[in-house]
Amino acid sequence: MAKDYIVLFRGSSIEAGRVLFDLEEIGIKGILRDQQTSAARSGFAIPASADEVQVLVHRDEHDKAKTIL
Repeated sequence: MAKDYIVLFRGSSIEAGRVLFDLEEIGIKGILRDQQTSAARSGFAIPASADEVQVLVHRDEHDKAKTIL
């Protein structure tokens, strides 16, 4: 499954929220990956860039998704 998804965007969680919203407007379901929050919920602390998250899209929709950036 993981290899079927490509990183479309890296940035702040606020910007990523806007990207996800814009993707939904064109019929694409994006995935938000926030490693720092995931690690904290698991009991681990990892150094990460301040507030950096990733938006992933399915490989088949990547070209269409790039149009919103």
